[in-house]
Parts: sequence; C-alpha cells; structure tokens
Amino acid sequence: MKSVELSVLASSSSGNSTLLRIGGYNFLIDVGVSCFYLKKALESLYLRIGDIDAVFITHEHTDHVKGLEVFMKNYNIPVFIREKCLYEVSRKVSCRNCFQILNDDIKFNDVKVSFFPTSHDAIDPIGYEFSYKDFCFSYITDLGEVTSDVKYAIDKSDLLVLESNHDIEMLKNGSYPYYLKKRILSSNGHLSNKDAAFALLNSKIKKRNIVLGHLSEKNNCIELLKKTYREIFGKSKLPFKIKIAKPREIVGLKINI
Repeated sequence: MKSVELSVLASSSSGNSTLLRIGGYNFLIDVGVSCFYLKKALESLYLRIGDIDAVFITHEHTDHVKGLEVFMKNYNIPVFIREKCLYEVSRKVSCRNCFQILNDDIKFNDVKVSFFPTSHDAIDPIGYEFSYKDFCFSYITDLGEVTSDVKYAIDKSDLLVLESNHDIEMLKNGSYPYYLKKRILSSNGHLSNKDAAFALLNSKIKKRNIVLGHLSEKNNCIELLKKTYREIFGKSKLPFKIKIAKPREIVGLKINI
C-alpha cells in the first residue's frame, strides 16, 4: 500500500518549513529555519538534506526563507519560486543558480504541483496543492482571508495544512503596537482561529486530516484554539482529524492511500 507522509518541521511566526513525502519524492515547503535545524530535523526522520528533490517557496518573508542563503550555497537542489517573489528574495540570497521560476503547474511523474494566490502583504504570495493519483494535499498559511481560490483548495484536500495564527481578543489586548495589530487583522494579514474554524466548518471536508499551523507564539495558545473550535462546531463531533503544529517540534502524519 502506498502512503503520503507529512512532517511539519517548524511552524510559527519565527520560522516555517514542512516536508512532504509523496509519490516517491521528498519535497520541502519553505526554508524559514536554519540549515543546522533543518539538517537535524531531517536526520530525525532518517533523511539528509541531499535527499530533498525540490523546494517550494510560498513568499519572501523572513520566517519562510531565512535559511535559504546557506541552503543554496551548499546544496544543488531546485528551488521553485514565483518571479516577483524571486526579485525580493534575491536581495537576501547571493547564490541563485538553483532557482526555478514557477509559472505553471509542474509534474514529477505522477505528482502534480499546483499553486494559487493567497491574500497576504507579500509579493505574489501563494499556497500549494500536491496531487498524486486521487490524493490531494494543500498547504495554506499566511493569509488574511479565505478567498474563493483558497476555499476551492480546502474543499479538494484529503490532507491540509491551514493557518490558525491568532486569537482575536488575545491579539487586541496584547503588547503589539497598533499598526501591527491592524496589519495582522487585515484581509492581507493572518488567519485567526475563528476564521480558520469557520473555513473548515463551511468546507466539504469529510473525514480528512488537518494540521493547524503558523500559530503566533505571542497571540495564540493551544487552549484558546481548541476552545474556539468547540464553540464554532458545537456539540457535533469534528468530521476530520486535527493536529496542531509546533514552533520547533516535528508534527507528522502518515496516510495510506
């Protein structure tokens, strides 16, 4: 029996990187952690960085690309990225020979990689969809609202990483300056626990697997996240399995397909 393995290596406002093993390939989404951390995380999964077949970048913010400079200096692995995003990332990365401009869907034999726009204050931010046979995995973080493109991706997903960044009241009453609170709460900011829960409540997902990620370390906590989901879904049992990603702790799922 074939399987798909997801390992969220790091997920928070301070660093993000996710490993997907699908169709015989090892894909990395974002390199927002140091190469030292990435190396150790992969070794714990019995992999080396050299085993990665391709990297996919969602956008240029530091918590998604801060390990890219060292990564590209030391490893000859293709890094797929949108052209406008590359322009911004190139200011931070001197070694650029492995960048591949992402214009259309691409295929790795039976695995198709697609992308779609997300609503975030970055240059051409995107989410990803990996399809293998009848199985679909979507990676959706760093978005201020659930657009029609995002909803469509959620509805199709058998496995999903979705942002659940902050508790609204915790953010409003927290120590962040007003301009930053306004930015996070905007349609180009980050998805709250409430918005993420409603996105799932209104989706067609049934008996799927979901990892909630990109939790703010200052404006969220697991207890408030769970409380929000209980309130929104009521007494009915969640129709899917949920795990919560951690800032520096690997959270994994293996699904037989």
